[in-house]
Amino acid sequence: MKPKSAFLYLLLIAIVTFVTYVNHFDNSFHFDDSHTIENNLNIRSLKNIPGFFSDGTTMSTLPSNQSYRPLLVTTLAIDFFLGGSATPQPFMFHVTSFVIFLSLGFLCYMLFLYFLQQSLPGNWSRGVALFVTAWFLLHPANAETVNYIIARSDLLSAFFIVAAFVLYIYHPAWRKSYLYVLPVLLGLLVKEQTVMFVPLFFLYKFFFEENLSLTNCWKQWRKVTEIIKSILFPVAVITIFFLIILKVLTPQTWRPGGTDLWKYILTQPFVIFHYCCNFILPVGLVVDTDWKVVGSYTDYRVLTGLLFIALLVFLIVITSRRQSTRPIAFGIAWFLLALAPTSLMPLAEVLNDHRTFFPYIGLFIAMAVFIRNMLTSFFADENAGRRKLVVVVAVFFLAANAWGTWQRNQVWDSDISLWKEATIKAAGNGRAWMNYGVALMAKADFNGAESCFIKTTQLWPAYPLPYTNLGILKQYTGKPDEAEANFSRALAMDPHTPANYSFYAKFLTSRNRFSEADALIAKGLAISPGLEDLQQLRIQNDAARKAQGANSDSGADTPESLINASLNYYNGGDYLKCIEAAQKALVLRPGYDLAYVNICAAYNRLQQYDKAIAAGEKGLQFNKSNRLLKGNLAEAYAGKASMK
Repeated sequence: MKPKSAFLYLLLIAIVTFVTYVNHFDNSFHFDDSHTIENNLNIRSLKNIPGFFSDGTTMSTLPSNQSYRPLLVTTLAIDFFLGGSATPQPFMFHVTSFVIFLSLGFLCYMLFLYFLQQSLPGNWSRGVALFVTAWFLLHPANAETVNYIIARSDLLSAFFIVAAFVLYIYHPAWRKSYLYVLPVLLGLLVKEQTVMFVPLFFLYKFFFEENLSLTNCWKQWRKVTEIIKSILFPVAVITIFFLIILKVLTPQTWRPGGTDLWKYILTQPFVIFHYCCNFILPVGLVVDTDWKVVGSYTDYRVLTGLLFIALLVFLIVITSRRQSTRPIAFGIAWFLLALAPTSLMPLAEVLNDHRTFFPYIGLFIAMAVFIRNMLTSFFADENAGRRKLVVVVAVFFLAANAWGTWQRNQVWDSDISLWKEATIKAAGNGRAWMNYGVALMAKADFNGAESCFIKTTQLWPAYPLPYTNLGILKQYTGKPDEAEANFSRALAMDPHTPANYSFYAKFLTSRNRFSEADALIAKGLAISPGLEDLQQLRIQNDAARKAQGANSDSGADTPESLINASLNYYNGGDYLKCIEAAQKALVLRPGYDLAYVNICAAYNRLQQYDKAIAAGEKGLQFNKSNRLLKGNLAEAYAGKASMK
């Protein structure tokens, strides 16, 4: 195949990938997107970009998740600016991530092609490189990373690592100036895992520049020594930069989340086995699993996992012996080394399917060479019929992957679909039930939401967030005593999470207990100064106190009494009076989010969707995290679309 033809095929692959992902551009924010994007005021101005490089706390409003990733946060700030909205909207963030993904696909093609041609030149190399590139771009497991916006850290980190290899391989003249190190340094400003370029680079030189195998390297230790000397400078630069980030620039508030180190590590071989299964047959993908660390060192998963790792190591040793199979050894080693950071550091989640994005590139390298070798062996003759059969099988295989990715995009469309699937595939995951309950509460399904929150407390008794959400639910359903009991319990269980202060303070403000709310707001802001909810709540609390003081002597209606009246009108079907009462509440308490909830809901019932959208958008400016308001706004947009 000629290079010009390959370019046209790459263009076709890009078009097919775009069509496959066309249903993901309006997918919601999810999971950690809330504290890194939605509620992170730091990304709201490009003027804050210099601060990202000096202060790692700007990445997130959740202290335990604050790490030094300034280049990642910079891309988020640029996306917010390009989006042009008052609050973050997912579309532009998805566009940027998708462009990075496509660009990485092109770099992977160059990497696959090099290893194919280097190991065994032949007619199949370019075609197989194109096929594996398409497979990489259409693989359903990679959709987990593309859809999850803050997982852009994995996208960019992988992009910079592959870019470094492409620069080194295709531009030998640049090696003396060490320009290939620059992408690695940029990658470290995105995610710490980029440091794994160092062992991968050593293996590359070991296998492909010195033509060593793991069976003969002991006899040629001088060559190994020469490799170490040749990479000493770039490795030193990368390592020092990495250590500065890790030890100096990473905020002290960051926590990995895991507890039992050795049980976590012993669980990981079986996790790696699971990842390999998903690579071959990606039917077990889920946003958040219910896996736990092994309970005993004699657990069957420990032995199974260790045997599987031993098998992979055996394959690395065997395939490293011959030039034609050596990239297979390199690819499997890439897979294992790329998983090392999340396998050796105990994280809160035992596994996550989006963690495989960078490691899977190694498996794609291995599969590219394996497929080429099989084709070369079984189709040595130039039989046109057989070649057509190969093409047909390849097209059907890629179509199946594209269909799977389309389905994953649909699952990631909304919190309802995403977390409902998680409660089915990971029924023992308390967080999945809680998040599904939050999604149901946003749709005003209070009974369903309460069942989910109670389920969470049964599965994870020490988890505080379901109590916070039970408090919100009880507040909205007119049970203030139960609401306060739940808010208080959540705060007592976890006094280090700023959201617990935020929701409790909102409740106190709604009960005209302004001094108590002030105290909670101050404590929350001391933990997370950049949390938008708390900053806005401080303003609203002051305004509500002044309004209350102005009306205290006149016996006038209070915002709470007007909201209750508005709700009664709504339940009675008198939507115009519902709106009127809520608007009066806004006069007394500007920015009262519950008033906008009622106005938006009433306009939805009247099918005046433009007015509903205006009310919903306005309300979200004052309380970005109001789940009822988000649900009503989503209903308004859906209703408007159905009228076209």
